[in-house]
Amino acid sequence: MILNLEHLPIKVLLPKNKAAIFDDEHQLTPFNDEIISALSQLGLFLMKEGRREPSIVAAGYWLRKKQLVILKSQYSNKKRLAKGVAFHIAPGNVDTLFFYSLIISVLCGNQTVLRISNKLSDETRFFIDLLVSFFETHTDFLAVQSLMSIIQYDHSQESGLEITQQLSLFADARVIWGGDKAVKDICKVPSKATACDITFPDRYSVAIVQISDEQQLEQAVNNLLTDIKPFNQQACSSPKILYWLKTAQELQDKFWLLIAKKLDEQVVLEPTELISQLVYLQRIPLLLNEENRAGVSVKKYGTLQQVDIKSPNLEIIKSHCGLWVLLSQQIDKLDEVKLFNHCQTVTVSGIDESNWQEWQKSTKQPLKRIVLAGQALSFSHVWDGVDLVKNLSDIC
Repeated sequence: MILNLEHLPIKVLLPKNKAAIFDDEHQLTPFNDEIISALSQLGLFLMKEGRREPSIVAAGYWLRKKQLVILKSQYSNKKRLAKGVAFHIAPGNVDTLFFYSLIISVLCGNQTVLRISNKLSDETRFFIDLLVSFFETHTDFLAVQSLMSIIQYDHSQESGLEITQQLSLFADARVIWGGDKAVKDICKVPSKATACDITFPDRYSVAIVQISDEQQLEQAVNNLLTDIKPFNQQACSSPKILYWLKTAQELQDKFWLLIAKKLDEQVVLEPTELISQLVYLQRIPLLLNEENRAGVSVKKYGTLQQVDIKSPNLEIIKSHCGLWVLLSQQIDKLDEVKLFNHCQTVTVSGIDESNWQEWQKSTKQPLKRIVLAGQALSFSHVWDGVDLVKNLSDIC
């Protein structure tokens, strides 16, 4: 079946200057040699041509052939088929996440249609331009390129809803990224009876840090900066709470001063962002019960704002604005970390690997993902506890 949207208000970014025509017969078998060859070459291209943007280089490195072959081997015990057509709705607040969603779907052999925000950052525009340039100069990968379509349309208008409906009824899977309300609204749009929805609504993440001496300070600071600086600390895997595990106050104070200094050198908040930050800080006492309210202490370090609290609750997390506000709490053991169901990632720094791995195995907390500090934004095909390969392909 072919779906033609060329008469609707839709913009096709990839492939460039092509009509918005989607053919559900264009699919390949998951992880076949043609797909791996094309994507590994794309990775090399991105690392070379996108070197001015570290996140694009990271995306290219993620596509190295060795890594793709390892990923393929994890699913080689059973023959798999593409799901068919996958309709992806990308988040607007994380510049490069659209790419990972798109690529996992293509690795599974699916005809992939990805809707991206109408408001693109310069980085995202550059990224898409690189994708267009790669396929224009690598015409031998036409079959793989035919699996990829990146489109834009105003989904807030009635015509946008009509497009969403048409694509939903055409697709065999929908991958929906966004806030809780946006995800719920899209899930209400009718889809094929046999289609599946893969959803990634609001999530938050935390960091656990232990520093024993000053030699560990700078590395701990650099790792946390790597996790919170991109995307204004608004990515679902960027820590918003820092748990201090048995760390001397003197070392904590030096940590805050150093990370604040480095952050001030690298980022500048816009006036609207400063207002959002201030409003959140003023709301914090109102979001806590009387017992925890008494323990709140705000320390301002220029761009960085540190908020000491006795214990976080769901309201203070859901209201968090990002923008380099870090809630902090003192703990004496890992079991004191309090996680809510929508916690996505826990990063660990300075903690013996055997200790956090044992905690990961034994805890009853809703722990979906634990990684070393500095790797919070590293994408995996298992995201938020969901295996995207399994969900975007079928076993024969």
